[in-house]
Amino acid sequence: MVPVTRMATDSSKAGMPLLTVAVPTFNRSRYLATFLSAVAPQIARENCVELLISDNASTDGTAELVQSYQSQGILIRYVRNESNIGADGNILQCFELASGKYVWICGDDDVIEPCGLNTLLKYLTSQDEYDLISLHARGFTGDYSPQTAKSPEKIKIFKRPEDLARRVNVFFTFITGMIINKQRVSSFPHRPFSGLVDTNLVQLSWTYSALEHHRRSLIIYTPLVATLANNTGGYALFKVFGTNLKRITDEWLSSPRVRSAIYRGTMQSFFPWFLVKSKNGSAFLSEDPHRILRPAFGNYLHYWVFDFPIIKLPRILGIGWFWMVKVINKVDKTLLRGIGS
Repeated sequence: MVPVTRMATDSSKAGMPLLTVAVPTFNRSRYLATFLSAVAPQIARENCVELLISDNASTDGTAELVQSYQSQGILIRYVRNESNIGADGNILQCFELASGKYVWICGDDDVIEPCGLNTLLKYLTSQDEYDLISLHARGFTGDYSPQTAKSPEKIKIFKRPEDLARRVNVFFTFITGMIINKQRVSSFPHRPFSGLVDTNLVQLSWTYSALEHHRRSLIIYTPLVATLANNTGGYALFKVFGTNLKRITDEWLSSPRVRSAIYRGTMQSFFPWFLVKSKNGSAFLSEDPHRILRPAFGNYLHYWVFDFPIIKLPRILGIGWFWMVKVINKVDKTLLRGIGS
C-alpha cells in the first residue's frame, strides 16, 4: 500500500460487506455533492454496502460535505489524507482499504442512477460469482438529471476472457465501469499493484489480475451510471493509452488473444475519436500522436487503417475517414452480439 499518514472516521457497517463503493476525490466537492445526493438514499436501504470516500487532502469543503451526510445517519467511511498522494495513489488506497467482497471505485463526477445499486446487487447476490462486472454508462452534460434504468436489464455472461476483452477492450481502464471481485483477486499471487502508480492506469493492476485468472464475468449493458461528459483531461492521453497501456498489457496479461482484443479495440474504437478531437484542440496535453503511437502499435495493421489516416489527412478528410471507421465499428458490434453465453 502507498505509505501515507491519514485521519479517518469509520462509520462502516459491522462485518464484511458484499460491496464497497469507493470514491477517490480531490477538491471537487461540487461533483461529489451530486454523487452523494444520488447514492445516499440507495445506500441507506442496503445493509450489505460500504461507502468509502478517500479525500486526497482537499481544501474546498469536501470534509464538511461528507460530515453533513454522516450527521444525517448515512454510513460513510471517510479517509482524509494529510497530504496529496496523487491520483493513482488515492485510487490504489481506495482498493486496498475497501473491505467488501466486490469493489466498485467510482469517479467523483459520475453518478449512480436511481435503483442502480439495487439492480447491481441483484446480480452480486445471485448464485453465480463473477470475477469482473463491466457496466455501460450514459453521458450527460450540465446538471445531472436522473434516469431510472429499464427493466429487465440487458446483460451477457462471459466465460472466455478473450470474448470479454473483445467487448470491453480499452474500457477496462474506465474505473466507474468496472467492478472487481477483490476477494478472488486476493486469493492468488499477483504483481504489486503499486507498480502501476504514476501511469494513470493503476486500476489495471487489479483488473488485469482478475482477467488473468478469469472464470466468469458479466456485462450489464443497461446503464446503471451516468458520466459527466467533457470533464477530463490535463494529461498526455496518447502516452497513457498508447505507451503505458501497451506496456502494462504486455506485462500483466499472458494470453495473446486477450492482449490482441484489447489492442484492436483501442486502435479501432478509441483512438479515432480522440485523434479527431486533437485536430480541433482538446482538454488533453498537446502531443504528436504518430510519434507516440507508432512505437507501440506500428506493427498492427489496425493502426495503419484506422488511426494513421486520421493523423495524416487534412482535417476535413480526416473527419470523413473517422465517420467511415464509425460505420465499420457499428458492423463489428452487430457481429459481436452472439459472443458470450
